[in-house]
Amino acid sequence: MKRMFLFFYFLLAAALLVGCAAVERSGNEKAEAALGELPASFRGTLPCADCPGIRYHLSLFEDGVYTLETVYLGSDEANRFHEKGEWSLDGAGKTLTLTDDEGARLWRVRDAATLEALDLEGNEIESSLNYTLKRTDGFVTETLENSYWRLTELRGEPVETTQGQREAHLVLHPEEQRVAGATGCNQLSGRYQLEDDQLSFGPLATTRMACMNEANVESRFLAALEETTSYRVLADRLELYNDEGELLAQFVVQHLT
Repeated sequence: MKRMFLFFYFLLAAALLVGCAAVERSGNEKAEAALGELPASFRGTLPCADCPGIRYHLSLFEDGVYTLETVYLGSDEANRFHEKGEWSLDGAGKTLTLTDDEGARLWRVRDAATLEALDLEGNEIESSLNYTLKRTDGFVTETLENSYWRLTELRGEPVETTQGQREAHLVLHPEEQRVAGATGCNQLSGRYQLEDDQLSFGPLATTRMACMNEANVESRFLAALEETTSYRVLADRLELYNDEGELLAQFVVQHLT
């Protein structure tokens, strides 16, 4: 009896695994049919009530994650916003939903190369203006090395740069596998090791300037770098992880020119 019970238990477990795999394949096939090969980037400039336009750069990834950069044209870097969340398609593969902590926004999938913004109820926006994003020829993403990565989050908590404070950031120089940057207080330098998606830092050194920082960003930032064992670049975002797969830090790319 015990052997028969174990047999049916493993049979049921196998059936569940096969079913889950079939659902995942079905979801991927639906996404590919509607959106084409993933990851994919979409860009466009949408209307703005009080500026020349809002430039969108949307990236969709195979695992259901999206990143979105919006830039309000005619203004400074302070009006550049970065967003990350999850995307999904309706059953017909015609409506794309982007969901983050602030809520959801809807887009019509005209075809694999064109997305059209919808209103909050999912209806077409009645206007003669252009509300579409077009797929780029190739997937647009930043590179880990030789990019200026500005720190935005530590263990899920936002990092803000106050007036007069040095911006916390990293730049990885591949020629000597050297890392340079700032901790939010002091200058940072040291070495890094990179192999595939594995990344580690050390030894690291900082200058010794005393800084007033209530959030203690420097010590938390250095601790996160010491724990880092892997990374992921999502278009214009960098994520650092530890051995347990815990997200330690997030960055956005900062273009200096």
